[in-house]
Amino acid sequence: MRGALSSNSLRYRLTTLWKKDVWPKLFWGIRIAFGVFLFVSIALIFSTLIFIQSGSSNRDDRDDRRSGGGSLGFGRYGMGDFLFDVFYPRPWGYGPYYGYYGRVDPFDPKVRFPDEEDRPGIFEGIFSYIFGDGDPNRNVELARLREASKVIRDNGGAVTAEQLAPFCDVDDPDEMGNKFLVDESFVLPIVSQLGGEPVVTDDGDIVYLFPDLQVSALEEEFGDTYDSATFLEENSLEFSRNPSFGNVAAAALGVVNLGGAIYLGQILSSPSLIGVRLPAIYGLVQTGYPLLLIYALLFNTIPIARYFYTEKTNAEIAKRNSARRKWLTYLQVGGSKLKKKLSAAKSMRQKMRRLVGKDSEESVYDTRKKIEDLTTEREKEAMRRFDDLLD
Repeated sequence: MRGALSSNSLRYRLTTLWKKDVWPKLFWGIRIAFGVFLFVSIALIFSTLIFIQSGSSNRDDRDDRRSGGGSLGFGRYGMGDFLFDVFYPRPWGYGPYYGYYGRVDPFDPKVRFPDEEDRPGIFEGIFSYIFGDGDPNRNVELARLREASKVIRDNGGAVTAEQLAPFCDVDDPDEMGNKFLVDESFVLPIVSQLGGEPVVTDDGDIVYLFPDLQVSALEEEFGDTYDSATFLEENSLEFSRNPSFGNVAAAALGVVNLGGAIYLGQILSSPSLIGVRLPAIYGLVQTGYPLLLIYALLFNTIPIARYFYTEKTNAEIAKRNSARRKWLTYLQVGGSKLKKKLSAAKSMRQKMRRLVGKDSEESVYDTRKKIEDLTTEREKEAMRRFDDLLD
């Protein structure tokens, strides 16, 4: 199907090119730029402070600095060498997706990459300290449907809400009170997305049938027991994949940068510099000082806000995981009412319909056929049905 889309859709080719080749490299550059700019900001701020303070006591020294001002932050003080020594990014285009460091998605078995450094380099580490490393649960909805589908197929396409609960966002059964075993609205997302049909039994219980999931072109056989069901466990959100020392170092650099920016602002606003235009690169620092200050403030405030957000999110994740685990326990050791519902669901199981063979009449679509032939066949079938109705 991808081959057909690539040969017929320019939009698909451009989208694929963007996702696989352009965006990974571009985002890699963005992450590196955040780290580089921190060192550049520190170098510019403190070299400007040195220039102003030394110039106030010796004009000749100020002139000398102005003539070679571009090298103050990167040559004389060795900042350039330091940057290149610590620069250790990942190679260009390593893997088509950037999200969590490690690039192994626990909820997508198709996304696997070769082994790589588990920790980011210093520049990527600075980006990680500020913004984190992505959402480890970004594909949890796909995992939810995949695992629920397996349970449904294992049980012949007929399941109860209790069998789907370990994969849903459901309340803790200990806190549901009177709603426990009565309110089954938590299964609606799975039921609607997988084409389920609720059926009421003679005893008033609800069993969900999934006829679409009982049609397969696969050769393997599925089991028929619910005892193999597990629960959907989300991963905790990490503040950063950096080691502790890396986060402390990034925070310390941020504080140094903010302190220098605040002090430079006091110097630039002093009466002695009102109306004075600094020469060379220091003039650019003087003009762009508001941007340097905003960067320094955001560098320090974003991680603090993100820390509290991470703690809140992890508490919610732990609560959902605990609720699913309790529902799984209840499913395994449930009482007579649950056993009666499971027995009713078992009696409604359907056999797996398999679409196998080159000329299977059950096939609804065959990628070997051209779209023109399929359209013609559909038109003929529609006319035949119309003639039957006339007869």
